[in-house]
Amino acid sequence: MDKTTRKRAEIMEAAYRVISEKGYHRTRIEDIAQETGMAQGLFYRYFENKKDVFSQIIDMVIARISEGVMADAPGTSGTLEEYAEQMKRGLDNLFDILVEDPFISKLLFHEAQGIDEEMSRKAQKALDLFADFSSFYIKDGIAKGFLRPDIEIRETAYAFNAVVFE
Repeated sequence: MDKTTRKRAEIMEAAYRVISEKGYHRTRIEDIAQETGMAQGLFYRYFENKKDVFSQIIDMVIARISEGVMADAPGTSGTLEEYAEQMKRGLDNLFDILVEDPFISKLLFHEAQGIDEEMSRKAQKALDLFADFSSFYIKDGIAKGFLRPDIEIRETAYAFNAVVFE
């Protein structure tokens, strides 16, 4: 990892900590710079503004959740017991992520919604992506005869995710 990449990661980690404590709107660039121990002006060498660093934090969180949820790809189970165990592992992975860092849900579903239209769309895209993941598992269960074929896949995926994230 080069120096620029390391410094960007350091600033993102500091921004994440500060925003998790203060919230997006109450956090200032000065707060983030102070958390990293650097001059405020140095922040702007790596990020355009607070929204830029926050947007990249959202991307990082989405990737982290996606990796955890998709660690056990649909289609690998052969029996109902294996399917149920696979679903449990996926939930356990997600719960571990959310318990390890309870700010993730607040970040995606509260903080990101109150910034602007672009950030709200990004948060909605994350919800859509997570619904896509859940849909894969539901479709797999239907294809294998483990779930009823008349289930409304997309609606069930959103409802399932809402329960999990709540």
